[in-house]
This record gives sequence, C-alpha cells and structure tokens, in this order.
Amino acid sequence: MQTPSVEQSATADRRTARGDRREPRAPYAALDSLARLIEYQLPTMRASILLLDAEHGTLHHGAAPTLPAEYFSAIDGAHIGPAAGSCGTAAWRGEQVIVADIATDPLWADYRALALPHGLRACWSTPIIDDGQQVLGTFAMYYDEPRVPTEHEQGLMRTAAMLGCNILVRARAEESLRQSEATMRAARAEAEHANKVKSDFLAMMSHELRTPLNAIGGYSTLMLEGIPNPPSDGQRNYLLRIQKAQKHLLSLIESVLTHAKLEAGKMTYRMENARLGELLDVVESLSRPQLAEKGIAYDCSGCDTKVVVRGDRQKVVQILLNLMSNAAKFTPPGGRVAVRTTIPAPGRVAIGLRDTGIGMTAEQVATVFEPFVQFDNQLTRPDRGTGLGMPISRELARGMGGDLTVESEPGVGTEFLLTLSTDVVAERAD
Repeated sequence: MQTPSVEQSATADRRTARGDRREPRAPYAALDSLARLIEYQLPTMRASILLLDAEHGTLHHGAAPTLPAEYFSAIDGAHIGPAAGSCGTAAWRGEQVIVADIATDPLWADYRALALPHGLRACWSTPIIDDGQQVLGTFAMYYDEPRVPTEHEQGLMRTAAMLGCNILVRARAEESLRQSEATMRAARAEAEHANKVKSDFLAMMSHELRTPLNAIGGYSTLMLEGIPNPPSDGQRNYLLRIQKAQKHLLSLIESVLTHAKLEAGKMTYRMENARLGELLDVVESLSRPQLAEKGIAYDCSGCDTKVVVRGDRQKVVQILLNLMSNAAKFTPPGGRVAVRTTIPAPGRVAIGLRDTGIGMTAEQVATVFEPFVQFDNQLTRPDRGTGLGMPISRELARGMGGDLTVESEPGVGTEFLLTLSTDVVAERAD
C-alpha cells in the first residue's frame, strides 16, 4: 500500500496535467479528510471519491488516500456509461452499484485488468447527488476480497455520499460567489473608468464653454457701461437679455460639474462653526431681488439666528440659497417664504424653509431628489434649470453629516428641512 504523502504528490501532478476540468476549485483537502474518516471506521477498506465532469461525461480525481496511485491515475478521466465499472455505472444510472467480485462482474469487463493486479476485488459505489438530483460524483469502497456490504457499511456509504454532497455544494456556492465578486469588481472598475471619462469630458467641456461665456459676459458689461459707445435703449435691453442668458448657462454648467463631483466622491468640505443668522443674512441679500420681483414676503421671525451650525459655510449658503430660489420660483406673486428652526435632537438643528407655493403631489415628492427631474409648471417655464438643484443640495447636506427632507401639500405649499449639527459650546460662549 502506498503512503499518503506519495499518493498526494501524484494526485497533485495529475491535477496539474489535467488542468482541473471538474468542479471548479474542488475542496480536495475536505474530500481527502472525509475519505480518511470513513477508512478509519473500516480499516481494511480503501475509499475513493470521484468528481463528475458533466459536460464531458467523465470522472476525475477527488480523493483516494490509500488506493494505489498507478490504478487511480489509470481511471482518472474515465467515461461514465452503462457498463463502466462500479463508479462509472453508478454515475450513469444515478443509483448505487454493488460489485461483489470485480473478477467476474460484467460491469468491470473493460477495467478489471487495471484493478486485479493491485489486489482490488470488490467495489461498491454510491453516487453523490445534490438536492436538484444532479450527480456530482461518486463515493466508492474497495476491498481486497470478494464480498457484499454489511448494513453498517451501507450506512457509512450513505453518510459519506451525503457529506461529500455538502462539501461539493458548498464549494460550488463559494466558487459562484468568487465569480460574482470578480464580475462585480470588473463592473466597478468599468464604471469607475466610465465615470473618470465622464468627469474628464465635463471638465474639458466646462472649460471650453466657460471661456466664450465669460467673454460674452465681459463684453456685454463693457457695452452696457458705454464702451466704446453708449448703447441705445433697445441695445441695452438686448444686452441685458444676453447677460441674463449668459449667467443662466454658467449656472447650468456649475450644477452639472458639482453633480459630477459629488457622484465621483471628490467633493471636499471645510467644516467650521458659523452663526446661522450670518448665513441667512447672506442668503436673504442675494435672494431679495428675486423675491421682490414677485412681491414675495420673507419672514424669519421663527428662526433662532443665534444657533451655531457646524458645516462648510459656503455649502450651507449654497443649499439655503437654492431652497430660497426654488421657493421663489414655485410661489405665485404676493406669496410668502418663512424660515424657522427646531431642535429635533441634542446637538442637531433643523432649518425649515416653507413657502406658500403650488406645492407638490406625493409622486413629485418621491422624485424631487432624483437627478435631472423637472416639474412642468407655468410659473417656472421661462427659467428652467437642470433638475439638479435638489439632488445636489441633499448630497451636500449629507456630506456635512446632515440631511435634507421635504414635506408638501398641493395648493398649500412646501417645506424643506435642512438638518445640521450644532455647536452648543460655541453658542453658550456668546
């Protein structure tokens, strides 16, 4: 009988030469341990586990701790069939095959010349079958004398086949998981590459578009200032329209670039303490012309302006300014925009901006933070944007450890709630 170490070396050589066509990454160590465990229960028995290559209809080495290497190498890759020894026939039939005497059984006609010189006389093989009734391989017991199995040996064969099935099914699941992870990694790499290409394209396009737009803005300003000659009233009107369109296009470009930067995870935040009242003063002064144009009243009496928020000052202003602009767009002339603050939890402040505009339906509320979503509305039709204002605002809020939510009722109005961290110590210091 050959020692296990020599047999294991021969097995490794056979796997390499064969290129491992069977169960992917078959768990040879676990199968070998199983075969040895059953052999330990039956000291005169030699165990064999073969794995089925269903595509080619062949059986290949799984484990054979004490079988002669020359014999096992000879049957490695043997085809299954109706008369292909004990294992090949068991895999073919999908049922147990008991051969009491290899020397006389017709199933071994083509293989007995391989087995008998090694003293192998009896072979009982049980197919390893999964829950889907798919044959995965075989578990076999060899003896050096003709005989049939006892009830105890039958029980061990069933147990070995069941445990072998568990090992192979788990190996198959792990391999499937590895392949899925590899596919996901490849898809992620492809997506990251596509995102980089997109970012590079946007950066290039922004430069190409900004340059002429800035030139248009600069020249229109010079012409409005009377350089080289004072414009007529009609020309002034045209120049003002040009400036408005130029600023609108620049704003659209900035929105697309900001969205791309957020998607790529490249947005940076300069976190610092800021008095809410100071931030609202900036927002109110920048929004005043838009509110005044439609006669919309601004009310911040419900706001605690002494609250100290923790965030990126510029980005907090950007969010509030976007909310204010959005409220002005969707509020009819003579409406009202109010700002209030609440403390939803210790160390947190919610800044609510409510308007008396047209409001939103439940369906619109569900999509308001999705990129490029625009609501068709007669109040905003002349001044449509990219549909990125709200998605950008929420991502900026979350990037600072906060959030942006919305509540709305059609015909009544909408309230956006910007939640940020507060610095209670800084508030008390003042």
